[in-house]
Amino acid sequence: MLTRSLVLCLAVAPSLFAQDSLPVKPPPRVTVGVTTGSMGFADHRVQEGITGVIRYHLLSTVSVAMSPTYAHVAFPTTLGGGAISGLTDLPLELAADHPFDIPWSPTTGLSLGLSLPVGDKQVGFGTGAVGANLGVGLGLSPLEALSFHIGAGKPLNDYSLTSSLGASSSAWVDLESSYQVLEGFEATAGIDGDVAGKDSVGASRAVALSLAMHVRGPYTVTLSGGHGISGAAARWTLALGFGTDFAGLQALGSSSPIQRFMRSLGGGSNRGKGSSSSGHGRGP
Repeated sequence: MLTRSLVLCLAVAPSLFAQDSLPVKPPPRVTVGVTTGSMGFADHRVQEGITGVIRYHLLSTVSVAMSPTYAHVAFPTTLGGGAISGLTDLPLELAADHPFDIPWSPTTGLSLGLSLPVGDKQVGFGTGAVGANLGVGLGLSPLEALSFHIGAGKPLNDYSLTSSLGASSSAWVDLESSYQVLEGFEATAGIDGDVAGKDSVGASRAVALSLAMHVRGPYTVTLSGGHGISGAAARWTLALGFGTDFAGLQALGSSSPIQRFMRSLGGGSNRGKGSSSSGHGRGP
């Protein structure tokens, strides 16, 4: 039943979002990007990672993407010391958006995702099964230089990596605001996290700031920082991104600056050697 629903959504989403949309400059057929950085946790674990994204644009407002991540986790002596490295589960995504030519320029977004179990479940880099998830978003621009975005999502089974920072079955919500400080330079601030926690530490939530600057042609550099404010979220996170897939300064869904940052570096809820919990970041 789940597979049939996903196939149906994948089949109809492009046509739904292509109807009556505003004229949009066609993006390059293929865009790419890479994000690298590190995050630290309350128990003094440090996780580093590098995440790539390859996106194929079916239409100007519809794309498919995959985001492989290689992660490295170093453990303090209080957790036995040592380190582990490897690929995390592989996220795949179909994303679409639809702008409306009315005041505040609302834009709706939809993302449908799968995660392939290529990561090692025994060390916390994978779930051991195919995951599925659904996300929606709404963007508003009351001023040309100012925009707001709200996004929400829910895993469709117990093996999804897309529940942001906490339990793999948790729904997530993110709120963010972007302001174009200068031409080609934008700052985005937001909060992202799970709606509710399923363990004693509570729901995981974090605040973040992301800066994006166009450097030449379609290339963009991003610098992001985050701070966990509750639950098992990383206490600090820093990441640097570069590529052509970062060029959309007011993108929705998985391409929004804060969501991309939160999803990078392989998540980060790995709690120790032998843990069966996966990193729950949403990939870039």
